[in-house]
Amino acid sequence: MNRFDRVTSILLLLQTRSVVTARFLADHFDVTLRTIYRDIRTLETAGVPIGAEAGVGYFLEAGYALPPICFTLDEAAALLLGEKLLQSRLDDASLADFQSALHKVRAVIDRSDNDFLSALDTDTAVLPGGEPFPFTDTAAPTPPDAETRKRSDGEDRWLRECRAAVIHRHVVSISYRTPTQTTPTTRDIEPIGLFYYSWHWHLIAWCRVREAYRDFRLDRVDTFAVQAEQFARRSRLTLQQYLDQQPSRDGLLDVELVFDSASARFVGEQRYSFGFVDEREHAEGVQMRFLTHLPDYMARWLLQFADGVRVVRGDPLKAEIKRLSARAASHWVGL
Repeated sequence: MNRFDRVTSILLLLQTRSVVTARFLADHFDVTLRTIYRDIRTLETAGVPIGAEAGVGYFLEAGYALPPICFTLDEAAALLLGEKLLQSRLDDASLADFQSALHKVRAVIDRSDNDFLSALDTDTAVLPGGEPFPFTDTAAPTPPDAETRKRSDGEDRWLRECRAAVIHRHVVSISYRTPTQTTPTTRDIEPIGLFYYSWHWHLIAWCRVREAYRDFRLDRVDTFAVQAEQFARRSRLTLQQYLDQQPSRDGLLDVELVFDSASARFVGEQRYSFGFVDEREHAEGVQMRFLTHLPDYMARWLLQFADGVRVVRGDPLKAEIKRLSARAASHWVGL
């Protein structure tokens, strides 16, 4: 952030808080205390009546107010994304208040910017709660513990660049890496939308290399270069059409497993690849619930735990484990 933007932001913070300490400002803008003192003097020189009390902090003198402030398009777009993320996390009354505030923001921005926001609204989706979505791609979900979510959310890069590329239908060249790749691959893609699930933002796009739609998790994109070339909107699916083609939750198998205490320690992050929902304590160890559309793959995963896991619910999964166990026994007999 340049100095002008920082000084302006300090003034906004002073107007929205009764008192602000120099240490808070330094930490907020990641600068030194000396820089904050210099910025405060700049505001005072410009005629802003700033009061100060030793051991308390800075404040604006009573009666001073900033003139009306216009929102930038990026600020309004960020608020729109925030609304989508909050839909499943706020009560109805609080969500209505937030949406009312966003309507007021949209009422004071340019018409062309409003058109941008409307298009972004259509091309952005959030899975309620951010839980895993039953895709069959290589984007493995992230565990939902608070510390991991905080760390991983901060690594979702290129979100602002993605917004513009999606709306303007620009071809983008990216370098992308998956958990199984040691080096990233270069892809030219045609973005159709942004989708938030498994606690990460994902860019949905037509991949010219694979000649198919692909899901790119933003924290795995190393470089992001927007090209001058644009593609025709009508030549690709809309985001909603793409999502409608994905496996439905109605067709998922509801599975409950009981892991003994020794085995439960080794379940780790792999469970999120099979539609993990929740867990609770059990007399034998830990009981976990899954919603999966891949019982055959799940059966192969569970066989590694031998007698350390028991299927409580999910007859198709039981049948698949029995079939694979019989094949394994037949193959290895006589060793």
